[in-house]
Amino acid sequence: MDPLAAIRDTFFQECEEQLAELESGLLAMEAGDRDSETINAVFRAVHSVKGGAGAFGLEALVRFSHVFETTLDDLRSGKLEVEDAIIKTMLRAADLLADHVRAARDGGGVDEGRSQAVAEELTALAPGGHGPDDASEEEEDLMGGMVFQPLSVDIGPLEPLADLPPLEFAPLELGEEPPLVDDEVLEGLKTWTIRFKPKRALYANANEASLLLRELDRLGLTTVTLDLEALPPLGQFDPEEPYLAWEVALETEADEAAIRDVFEFVEGDCDLHVQRPAQAAPAPAAAASDILPELPPPAPQEIDVAALIARAQEAAQILDPVAASAPAPAAARAGPPKAVEPPAAAGAPPAATIRVDLERVDRLINLVGELVINQAMLAQRIDGAGLARANDIAMGLDDLEQLTREIQDSVMAIRAQPVKSVFQRMPRLVREVAAMTGKRVRLVTDGEGTEVDKTVIERLTDPITHMIRNAIDHGLESPEARAAAGKPEEGTVKLTALHRGGRIVIEVKDDGQGINRPRVRQLAVDKGLIAAEAVLTDEEIDNLIFMPGFSTASSVSDISGRGVGMDVVKRSIQALGGRIAISSTPGSGSTFTLSLPLTLAVLDGMVVSVCGQTLVAPLSGIIETLQPKENEVRRLGPNATLIAIRETYVPLIDIGAVLGYRTEPVDPTAGVALLVESENGARAALLVDAIQGQRQVVIKSLESNYRHIVGIAAATILGDGRVALILDVDAVVSRRGEPAPALAAAG
Repeated sequence: MDPLAAIRDTFFQECEEQLAELESGLLAMEAGDRDSETINAVFRAVHSVKGGAGAFGLEALVRFSHVFETTLDDLRSGKLEVEDAIIKTMLRAADLLADHVRAARDGGGVDEGRSQAVAEELTALAPGGHGPDDASEEEEDLMGGMVFQPLSVDIGPLEPLADLPPLEFAPLELGEEPPLVDDEVLEGLKTWTIRFKPKRALYANANEASLLLRELDRLGLTTVTLDLEALPPLGQFDPEEPYLAWEVALETEADEAAIRDVFEFVEGDCDLHVQRPAQAAPAPAAAASDILPELPPPAPQEIDVAALIARAQEAAQILDPVAASAPAPAAARAGPPKAVEPPAAAGAPPAATIRVDLERVDRLINLVGELVINQAMLAQRIDGAGLARANDIAMGLDDLEQLTREIQDSVMAIRAQPVKSVFQRMPRLVREVAAMTGKRVRLVTDGEGTEVDKTVIERLTDPITHMIRNAIDHGLESPEARAAAGKPEEGTVKLTALHRGGRIVIEVKDDGQGINRPRVRQLAVDKGLIAAEAVLTDEEIDNLIFMPGFSTASSVSDISGRGVGMDVVKRSIQALGGRIAISSTPGSGSTFTLSLPLTLAVLDGMVVSVCGQTLVAPLSGIIETLQPKENEVRRLGPNATLIAIRETYVPLIDIGAVLGYRTEPVDPTAGVALLVESENGARAALLVDAIQGQRQVVIKSLESNYRHIVGIAAATILGDGRVALILDVDAVVSRRGEPAPALAAAG
């Protein structure tokens, strides 16, 4: 693989992380978090994207991120107040920055009109309305109070400059500035001397020396001396070569680590020396005479030296943006000079991380699965040979099983990721759909740190996107209708994730009008999906929206209304071994609940026998096992059976009858009941013939290798090499009383 392509891929992966950090920070600010660190984190995210884009010559991305970064810098320096209108503009800018990143990565385009409009909005936020690229506007150097007025003077070709007499420089007397810090504050401060000289790469990576000086100034009282010794005659001037160096005397309480933290992102791009002189006296306030070295007065000559100096400085100022977008090594793709924070506690360095190709992790997981299968085979063969009674063999098998489980847990922890990566994509979706529908919507998220297997996360985005679009388009009313109903004009969509019963549960809840059941039923009749005389419960009517081709939209739109939404959601969730349920209250809103397995690799299960077939029931759903007694079993109608458990009756479901293994009733007292709890909290007892034991099994997809079977979640390979089916407990409970599928040959 091309090394540059690999670095580029890494850059775009980091861009996704920075964009997520940007979105998270802006949403926190919108929610009322105006902490300076939050603002700094947002600034760093944009600057990091800009720096990496400059390294790869992505000019459009650099230009837009530069405008965005400038406005954020005004925000964190206090020139702009954090207001709701400004945050909304920045949220739109964050969306557009994500578009620029994806266009740079995938080779697509960005709406230039929209990009220009958002850039102008950001520029208009700057104090006085001056944008960062307004070269005609007066610009102040923050380190020393020197003001440069861009000159529009034609200096002619460079050849005649060789005939000019040597240039000499004299200090410019600008007067004394008042002390920035009271004398009392200086007591106990340490004096540091910092000398740094930028290299060419510093400017090529879109960094600026003035920002570094500003960050040092925030640490304490600074005296800045500009070193011009390396500045060549104008005729030998290379506009891309950094000639200037700075020496800073800093009075501060901070230590050396905090000072070097200012240069964290550019340490390899400049020559840096930090030292603390012995018995250093407090530095006087910076004066203009400290900025330029003491030189003899210029010899009388007809050339205006001050004007030529101004021209050289003007040329450097104008050429800086060009250098900022030049390609540079991706390793320098760091963020901005950070606002200095208190140094981290000693002995608590940040955790080291590495990036690993996902295929390697998948292969490791597959090997662990095979290890689990082989461990089960070995245990079964030893047991079958009658050797398990030997202490050394028994202890060895126990140790092997424990090690296998620990390896499996560790590998699955590598695959486990928080659902935050999916949730962070939804705020933009909500903003866009709300704008298209003219509705006011607030998204609330909870449980972003809930972890689930990466393969599950990757396939969650589309179903959640469909549900949120439908919640806004169909569920929430217009602001006028909500006001008339006594509701706040702003609707709420809540996205929640949590662990429950060994599974991950994701809920999409809105406070809209709920499902209009009479209309849904009539539409289903009109489309021929149900008979006009069909008698349906509220739950069955709600589930009609999952039927292919069903839609309540009156017209086709970009949001929904093509009849390919909720049925796609249901199929996607079922393909993951999950389920989807609806709970709706007219006038109050609806809740869509997704239930998915935490992992698609392994699970702990109870191995049972039914009609000579071996099945596996997920252990996470089993509460207890019991032997039914004759006085505890009650018949209810021709088919239903109940069992009394602790003064409560629960349905007793014959697994053999539900799966079609047998058609004749069986004596419950001859079997074993597994008391299980479904996702909605309902309990039932599953009747099986016998329990073989508990073991860890490797999940194999049945749908991809055979076909989807209602009541069966997946399959596994047993220790003796046979294939066993893994029960879908919720589906089995919900299918009681329905005709059984023909599964006799599937075992």
